Amino acid sequence: MIKVAITRREVNPRLYALLVALSALLSIVLSMVIVSLASSMPIHTLLSKVGESYANLNTLRYFGTLTIIGLGLCIAYSARLWNIGAEGQLVVGAIGATAVALFTPLGCIPGLGVFTGLAVATAMGALWSLVVIVLKLRLGINEVLATLLMNYIAYYTADYLVYGPWKGVYVHGYPETDLIPRASWLPRVYGYSFSLPVIAAALLLVLLTYLLLRYTRIGIAIRAYGSNPRAVELSGISSFRVALAAFVLSGALAGLAGGFELFAVHRKLIPGFKIGAGLGYIAIIVAWLAGLNPLLVPLSSYYVSGLMVFRYVLQIGAVNIGDAFAQLFIGVALFTTLATSALARYRVRIIRG
Repeated sequence: MIKVAITRREVNPRLYALLVALSALLSIVLSMVIVSLASSMPIHTLLSKVGESYANLNTLRYFGTLTIIGLGLCIAYSARLWNIGAEGQLVVGAIGATAVALFTPLGCIPGLGVFTGLAVATAMGALWSLVVIVLKLRLGINEVLATLLMNYIAYYTADYLVYGPWKGVYVHGYPETDLIPRASWLPRVYGYSFSLPVIAAALLLVLLTYLLLRYTRIGIAIRAYGSNPRAVELSGISSFRVALAAFVLSGALAGLAGGFELFAVHRKLIPGFKIGAGLGYIAIIVAWLAGLNPLLVPLSSYYVSGLMVFRYVLQIGAVNIGDAFAQLFIGVALFTTLATSALARYRVRIIRG
């Protein structure tokens, strides 16, 4: 009888970062070769477009959001709690921010409207994740299934609002709200689609998340919970509270990202699947590529953001090879990078019994 055993390797963080960086470069080269053979496009053309994509500042449009969500997922996954619901938590965060900006007087007050809206967005994401973790800890309901289902509830809640009571007066029949007041807009860099305050907040959260997980009692307990919940209890800390804190913090950061998406990008509420745009799912890749290390999240976020921009580059202009080849390129690149990072962190042994 043949058995497969998977054991975790002890890898130096710097060595891991180097391996992931090299695998990312090699995966892009492999993707270019495959797409070139499949589409008859010269490799040097693809290479130049890859360089343009990563040099394009619009990459930062996704960078901030993916970094913030990825940090939250690092917290949950460090505790071996599988939050697959960042997409829904982002959407409800955007709903909460819209409610403040569009339907309260605070939205017309510069600074205060944004601050309050982001606070409400964070709280909405936290409450949305709180439902799931309580169901898991009290009733034993699997958090993967629960968070996936909650994503669709968030989608349809946003859809109900934009098709129904929140539908804008000046939108000419489109399913969306009116624009939020200009006083609540986060400024974007002229000519680009990203906002410097979002980037600054994301980088600050990288440092805060690292300090939380490495140097605070609750952060150390979160990482210990992922290895042995019983040991956490023996140390005098409630494992219930640790799991609750990890999951709620994860949802809170996803909700905060939803608030930033509302104030800096959309500036109005739109259907749920357009708000999320898959960013909550893509951030899972960001967290795993970073090895759940908050300090590496910006690097993995930038790598993935560049691929997202490159996808659009392949579909427009002189290239225009279609979405199928664009998806093929990104799929091969991400799969190769993830597989390499997994082999770096885990050892696979075949046992013959």
